[in-house]
Amino acid sequence: MTENNFQRWVCDACGYIYDEAKGDPDSGLMPGTRYADIPDDWQCPLCGLTKSDLRLLPEVATVAAKRPATVPSGKSGLCKGGDDYIVIVGGGIAGWSVAEAIRRREPMRPVLLVSACHGLVYPKPAISMALAMGKKPDDLVDMDATAKAAELGIEVRPETRIIKLDVARKRLTTVKGGIRYERLILALGAQQRVLTVAGDAADQIVRVNDLGSYRQLRDLMTPGVKRVTILGAGLIGCEFADDMSGAGYQVTVIDPAPRPLSSLVPHQISDELGVRLAAKGVDWKMGATLQELNHGEAGLHAMLSDGKVLETDLVLSAAGLVPNTQLAEKAGLATDIGIVVNNVMQTSRPDVYAIGDCASLSGQVFAYIEPIRRQAEAIAADICGEQERFMPLPPLVKVKTPSMPISVCRPSGPIADDAWVAVDDPDDGLHFEIRSDKTIAGFVLSGTLASKAGGHYQRLRA
Repeated sequence: MTENNFQRWVCDACGYIYDEAKGDPDSGLMPGTRYADIPDDWQCPLCGLTKSDLRLLPEVATVAAKRPATVPSGKSGLCKGGDDYIVIVGGGIAGWSVAEAIRRREPMRPVLLVSACHGLVYPKPAISMALAMGKKPDDLVDMDATAKAAELGIEVRPETRIIKLDVARKRLTTVKGGIRYERLILALGAQQRVLTVAGDAADQIVRVNDLGSYRQLRDLMTPGVKRVTILGAGLIGCEFADDMSGAGYQVTVIDPAPRPLSSLVPHQISDELGVRLAAKGVDWKMGATLQELNHGEAGLHAMLSDGKVLETDLVLSAAGLVPNTQLAEKAGLATDIGIVVNNVMQTSRPDVYAIGDCASLSGQVFAYIEPIRRQAEAIAADICGEQERFMPLPPLVKVKTPSMPISVCRPSGPIADDAWVAVDDPDDGLHFEIRSDKTIAGFVLSGTLASKAGGHYQRLRA
């Protein structure tokens, strides 16, 4: 346990961690408020799920306390690994999740986490709603890499870019020297899809996928920036549109689809979301793409595929993610849409694993918080000789649009709009289900119903 036996609880839908020691002051829960004392009507500040949807986190500190003094403390930053080391490449949610899972099972196993970025620990889903919440990038950080590594009793090397992976020699080549491993875990994440846009200002399009790039975005949002154009009306694009319009920006969203969230939810919900965001000032340019972006006299001059022209100050891309597979491909590991893995997250090399946005199981990438945590447990169990397979269950997704909260859990792949069946519900909001052989295969809830998604999800998985 931590000091005073405080515990931590995680929301698997968004990654928010309720730490009893810190409480949730913004919601009226002072530091030291125990989970048992949280009111039943409290909602997760990131996604709106309820107290009952939180899951107790196993206490890593208890395990780390048993670690002998000879095990590295995480302070050197110069660790070169070794023939007995587990090396994790990637300092995002996936990398830190698997580090925690391994440390709970193996308190004395040498572990090194290598990250090209700073390796800061933060809830990534919070990025797309930070503006309206009045939070700066630094406000989102829970812990830096050195402190987190010390807590886990592992080594860490932030700001260390990997140049080459030699799977035969079990060696990583970095810009700061070589690293050896016994087992390797690739948590390489994904990057924003690059759209083909002509014009002399095409290189000014901002792509946000982590805290570092979000910090760059905030630096660009000077007092002179009033008009923001978002490329993409999917989950991230809609979240940013709600967040930025709530913060007072004039927001335009461009997407070739006929309506927002068109591939995720039935048209009744996406239409209602479109109406609500339009009421906040969001200008939808659907059925179009950005063809050309040029510098203008008073900002940026955007030309669309339908012939329309608009003036803007900043363009943000939210056009989807592409798994980072280059390192694996050059090393000869099997890839398709991601790095190919089996149900214990092993790649085509049994001593190399992949997790999160970069990993592909049966041609599907599971990029959300809840499946990533289960993937981490599967990897840790396999390394420790235990049996715990990752099962590809439909994830629960929270669309963080306060103007119209939405929770959705749906099977992978395209779904015809008429496959959604409307359900009468006495509460405020819309309720749709996908039914198969008299069972529920998926659901979507909006409005106040969205906060009840946890119960529906547990029943679906039962």
